[in-house]
Amino acid sequence: MKTIIFFDIDNTVYNNTLATIPEQTKRLLLELSKKEDVVLGLATGRSSTKLGIIDEILPYFTYLVLLNGSVVFKNKDVIFESPIETKDVVDMLSISEKNHFSVGMVGMKDEAVNYWDEHVSEGMKLLRGITLKVDPKFYLNHKIYQLWLFSNREDAILNMAQVLPNFRVYPWHHGGADFVYPHINKSFGIKKALENEVDYRLICVGDGANDIQMIEMADIGIAMQNTRFNELKEKADHVAPHIMDDQLYDFFKSLGLI
Repeated sequence: MKTIIFFDIDNTVYNNTLATIPEQTKRLLLELSKKEDVVLGLATGRSSTKLGIIDEILPYFTYLVLLNGSVVFKNKDVIFESPIETKDVVDMLSISEKNHFSVGMVGMKDEAVNYWDEHVSEGMKLLRGITLKVDPKFYLNHKIYQLWLFSNREDAILNMAQVLPNFRVYPWHHGGADFVYPHINKSFGIKKALENEVDYRLICVGDGANDIQMIEMADIGIAMQNTRFNELKEKADHVAPHIMDDQLYDFFKSLGLI
């Protein structure tokens, strides 16, 4: 039986605060990648062109579940994609603008915001490796796979979600949230990725609200201690050390996973 392991990126394998990949994480991924019975995958809200922050470890991964499950790669080939319909993008923009929220539109290789404000500036500090342009009509010439709503008030974001029933919201740690179709999530993308895989054990590791479904689906679900989402820890089988502690290799070894 093979073991397939999916990792989240931000604050799971990449320390956003220090803008680096922890040394033990590098060691862990290198050793796992050399095992014939282990297949590695990434599951992230990022697009394929926003993975530069992990360039040194990217070759280790066979599967990329990107944009919260909206796009799936096997090696360098797209094997699944599910863009948001234009009418739903327009509805989101219209309702958000009336309520004075900036909206980010995320394409396969590029992103844009309908207008720039202080909330966008704050949100972009957290999304290292991502640069936004201002183009309110970006959706007319690009497939949109994910939408961002910028605000430093999570209650305001959740209130907006109530009037946008076509979307599910995944709050960030601070500054905004991802909006995708309700059926789109990392676990959905992982299922698409693994449709042709047989006889495997699935391990998923993450720290965000958008990791809850994949942690719950996994045979072994691992939450990072640094998560602020209690539900993630409740659904997980194990809780790994805080990313600032740089102990992921030791943790995997203690569980007999390396």
